[in-house]
Amino acid sequence: MLAEIAIAPLWNPDSLPDVPRSACSESPGPLWLCAHFPDLSREVLAVLPADRPAAVIETVKGRPLLHATNLCASGYGLAPGLPLSAAYALCPDLVIAERDPGRERQALERLARCALGFTPWVSLDLAPALLLEVRGSLKLFGGLEVLTSHLMDRLAASGHRAVCAATPSPYASALLARWGRAAAVEHVEALRSALGDLPGAALGLDERTHERLLKAGLATLRDLWRLPREGLVRRYGTELLLRLDRAAGLLAMPLREFRSPPCFHARFELPSETDRLAYFFPAIELLLQRLSDFLHERDAGLTRLHLALEHRDRPPTRLKQGSRRPERAAAHFGRLLHERLGRLSLSAPVCAVEVSSAALVPWAAVATDLFGQCADEAADWQQLLDQLEARLGPQALKPLVLRADHRPELACSGTAQALAIPSVLAPRPLWLLARPRPVPCGELAVIRPQPERIESGWWDAAGIRRDYHVATDRRGAKLWIYRELERPDRWYLHGLFG
Repeated sequence: MLAEIAIAPLWNPDSLPDVPRSACSESPGPLWLCAHFPDLSREVLAVLPADRPAAVIETVKGRPLLHATNLCASGYGLAPGLPLSAAYALCPDLVIAERDPGRERQALERLARCALGFTPWVSLDLAPALLLEVRGSLKLFGGLEVLTSHLMDRLAASGHRAVCAATPSPYASALLARWGRAAAVEHVEALRSALGDLPGAALGLDERTHERLLKAGLATLRDLWRLPREGLVRRYGTELLLRLDRAAGLLAMPLREFRSPPCFHARFELPSETDRLAYFFPAIELLLQRLSDFLHERDAGLTRLHLALEHRDRPPTRLKQGSRRPERAAAHFGRLLHERLGRLSLSAPVCAVEVSSAALVPWAAVATDLFGQCADEAADWQQLLDQLEARLGPQALKPLVLRADHRPELACSGTAQALAIPSVLAPRPLWLLARPRPVPCGELAVIRPQPERIESGWWDAAGIRRDYHVATDRRGAKLWIYRELERPDRWYLHGLFG
């Protein structure tokens, strides 16, 4: 529950003085709701027990200090900022864990995506806290108190405790929430009253300046606001005055907006259950067209999408469909999915279909000719490979990659990498026999008398000394044959040209 700081008095509309229409039409300024997570560093570490004294430590200037503690550790007098050696002296059974800023950032981004359900403007600049501009959402949720209650319930369901405060200044909201003051301030004029009791340490000044303020008897923000501005700047510098003005709402604070990575998710429930591809595939095509429109609007492409076929009493059938290059055409993904679903045996009839996207990638336009046909042969080749893989399976498609070896049986290998065949001096076939086969020389006609001699592999047990020729058989097939230099009277068939 929020403690209301500024309460507007009841008024009678008939008793109001005449006010210019322009003044009445002025819209209220922004209202910043800060959700501070005091236990975030401890909540993201699942290794810390809740029933024993535990703390998160952080190394500052080479010294391990306590960063956060649980309730059991607080009962021993442990607090953030205490050196680890002193903490062990007070509580020998203390369980510790190193702080993980990466996990904290990931958790904060997940919470920010949750907060986007309440307002389109969220910032992470004052971590570990979220700043939400909620003025435009108050009417939708029925007021600030209801909105804050729903937000805290959503955050608690994610496993994180939050302290919320709302003021017209984002910095003031962060100060109140950081010091555990769940308050709501509607007007800028009431900020000084709401923040006056906060200690000077809330401003986050350097230790030397804070000690000087305490020695001068300036313990709270109210004490600082009572002093002349010129004297504060002359004695303590401009940074103190800047922070005081931000807290009082007199100085704007630049914030960066958090933007959640866009993703697509759509579901279509079928009018009746069916296991016939012809009956439920039109629903998939409809969702793919929506996905294509989604990608066109964001000038993005997709290299992988997820398809789920839901069944009534069984787990859904899930498929991942990838593409070698970013795509956004519904027809291309439709062809690939139709190939895969055509050879898929379903465990139960389908009652609903669901399409979702993986991470989006920037779209690179493909060159087309005057009639809209693709002019990029490489793009057509990649789409053909995608379709073959969808029809035959990823294990059946093995592109050829040349290796740095002159021996033909070792120069080419089928791998899952991209097709890369550089040019060679002598023509070689792509189709090699698994084992060379002897052939009678009388059935062949050599069409290239100048041989390609290969002498290699003398450093291992697979050395060869051969002369390769291009020949044709009686049916006109173009063959690649060789004979050993040690036995020139015997010929072997090693490959076939297409």
